[in-house]
Amino acid sequence: MNLVDCTEHLLRSEICVVPTETVYGLACSAFSVAAVKKVFELKGRPANNPLIVHVLNHDSADEICKTNELSVKLAKAFWPGALTLVLPKKKCIPLEVTSGRNSVAVRSPSHPLFRQIITRAKIPIAAPSANLANKISPTNYQDVLDAFGDKCPPILDGGECDFGIESTVLDLTTTIPQILRFGPVTKQDIENVLGFNIEFSSTGTSTDNDLLSGKKSPGQGSKHYAPDTPLNLHSSIEKMFSSETIKAGDVVILPCPKTPHRSLSKKPIILYLSESGKTKDIAKSLYKILRQADKLLVNKIHISLFPLEDDLISAINDKLYRASTCQL
Repeated sequence: MNLVDCTEHLLRSEICVVPTETVYGLACSAFSVAAVKKVFELKGRPANNPLIVHVLNHDSADEICKTNELSVKLAKAFWPGALTLVLPKKKCIPLEVTSGRNSVAVRSPSHPLFRQIITRAKIPIAAPSANLANKISPTNYQDVLDAFGDKCPPILDGGECDFGIESTVLDLTTTIPQILRFGPVTKQDIENVLGFNIEFSSTGTSTDNDLLSGKKSPGQGSKHYAPDTPLNLHSSIEKMFSSETIKAGDVVILPCPKTPHRSLSKKPIILYLSESGKTKDIAKSLYKILRQADKLLVNKIHISLFPLEDDLISAINDKLYRASTCQL
C-alpha cells in the first residue's frame, strides 16, 4: 500500500495499518463511527478501551478538544512526538472513539509517513496498536501480518519503529496532571517543562466503573502486551536464577550479553534485549524479543524487573507487569 491508497482508504471509512514512531497503528477516520467499529471488531478490543486520536499539531488538536495553557506548553516541547494528552473532547469526536467519556486522548506523531497521511487526509486519525487486544504490540510490517493473518488490512510499510513502545499518556483533565500510561516521555521530562510536580494515576486496572464509562486511556488494563506463552516475571535477575521455576528449554530474557548471572544446570534458551544494555535500546527491542521467545513454543518465558535507574525503566517494568502470567 502507498500513501495515496492509504489516504483514500481512510477517507472512505475503511481501515488500514500505518507506521508510527512508537508502534504500528490500526488506523481509521476519527470522525467515522463505522470505521471506528471496524477497528474494535478486528482487534477484539473491549468497548471500554478508548482510542488515541492523531493530529498534525496543536492547532489541529484544538479543533477536536478543549486545549489549555498546559497543552500549549507540552505540545511546544514534545510534539510531534510520543506524548499523548487527555483533554475534554468537542462534539465532533464520537463517543465510540472515547469509550463514552467526554475526554479524548490526542497526540501529534513524528513518523514522517504518518504525518503525510494526516496532511493529505485532512482529518484526525484514530489508531490503536495494530494487533489483537492484549497481545504484543507490532513494531514492524511482519508483526502486523503475524497478528491478523488472512484478516490483515492493507499495510503502509514504514520500517522498524523508533521507540518500540507506546506513547506516554498524560491526563490534563485533573487538577494535577496525571500520567495514565508510562512511555518514552518521562515524568521528569514533563515536570521540567511544566515547572511543577505531576502525579501517577492509581487507577491502572479496570474496575466496574471502567466497564460502564470507559477508561481515560488505553494501556490501563491489568492484562496487556502479553505473549501466548506464560511469562514469569521475577523481582530481580539474582532471584530469577535462584528460582526453581526455570526448566530446561525455557526461555530466559536478559538485558544484554554482559549481564552477570550464574549458570544453571537445567539449560534454558537465553535471549538478549540489546547488545548495549542501554535503556532506550531495551525499550525498542522489548516487544521484538518477547515475540521471538513466543515463536519458540517453549513452556515458559522468564524475565526480571529492571532496577529503577530512570523513568523509562518504569515504562518497561509496567509493560512487563501487564504482560506477565505470574509474578515471583
